[in-house]
Amino acid sequence: MKTFEQIKQLDKKYYMPVFNRFDVCFTHGQGCKLYDIEGKEYIDFGAGIAVNCLGHNDEELANAISEQAKKAIHLSNLYYSPVQTECAQELLKDTIFDKVFFCNSGAEANEGAIKLARKYYYNKGQIKPVIITAKNSFHGRTLATAAATGQPKYSQAYKPLPEKFIHTPFNDIKAFKDAINDDVGAVMLEVIQGEGGVIPADYEYIREVEALCKQNGILLIIDEVQTGMGRAGKMFGYEHYGITPDIVTLAKGLGAGVPIGAILTRGECAQAFTAGDHGSTFGGNPLACAAALVVIKRLKNGLIDYVKEIGEYFWEKLQSLKKYPAVKEIRGKGLLLGLELNSDIVSAKDIIDKMLANCYIIIGCGANSVRFCPPFIIQKNHIDGMIECLEAILKEVK
Repeated sequence: MKTFEQIKQLDKKYYMPVFNRFDVCFTHGQGCKLYDIEGKEYIDFGAGIAVNCLGHNDEELANAISEQAKKAIHLSNLYYSPVQTECAQELLKDTIFDKVFFCNSGAEANEGAIKLARKYYYNKGQIKPVIITAKNSFHGRTLATAAATGQPKYSQAYKPLPEKFIHTPFNDIKAFKDAINDDVGAVMLEVIQGEGGVIPADYEYIREVEALCKQNGILLIIDEVQTGMGRAGKMFGYEHYGITPDIVTLAKGLGAGVPIGAILTRGECAQAFTAGDHGSTFGGNPLACAAALVVIKRLKNGLIDYVKEIGEYFWEKLQSLKKYPAVKEIRGKGLLLGLELNSDIVSAKDIIDKMLANCYIIIGCGANSVRFCPPFIIQKNHIDGMIECLEAILKEVK
């Protein structure tokens, strides 16, 4: 095997420098632990940015992928596939949704949702191209989803962008009302802004947004790429708010590490796409659907209850850190929790670097926050150890 230094030199020579990589190279994992090239053990509170919901090297997931790979890794969507059909059935069962479309990523799911909303009105002979999203949101890195994202840093270098996206302040219902006009066809929101800093939507805000959408014939799209599939302590984050979105998008934890995204929709909207309107060569391939089936069944067989229980334990432990001046606010639900730091005292990067040096993986988000999104199998002793390490660092911050 190449040395870490050799790997870094090859990476520098051949890979586009679009990531600020940390100075560590992981080779394998087991459960909630990752191991670097020198064999050092780390506790993973990042889960590949909220992806590895079953942890690393999960036996059931690995077996499902392996068995499917022996049958067929790829089948064109021009043909029927038993595992894709079963995955669609299990994903939609006991939900409010009627149809699903499988793709490969969260950005692709959101891009497809935007197209679906516009096709819905096209079929009606209406032109309602405007989509309202929130400032500080994150919906992906394709051109359309970058335009939908309410953070200029993700789109300003790529103009001209697709038009007709309006960004209103998150949790500001007056600004939302003021943005509504006859050209607005859809609203796209996260119920917890993950990349934006783990900022939950206010209950009354989301409820009123839904009511205004119904009153004005506007489609409600909820981006559940990060909050979906149990991450927020319920199968979908919107369930915390008692609303009924027209479209929901999924990715990240859906395949537990195998790339897959999904658009879920219901009612008349579910009939908007017809043959040829949309597609994906790799989307919903047998390997990805076999992985997603494992995730869906594990969640329905009790894992989601554990996420809620362990998430509440984690939340309580984080509260003990509020006594330190460096801690500004703690936010989130389930196993998507964030800690905003006082930027006058310490930077999130400084905390993340020190935690990594102590073999705990946490990730940044927002202006100056750290994000905890561990595998769903995280244990109390892992949380206790991480909190103890974080507290020791916060004590030293002046």
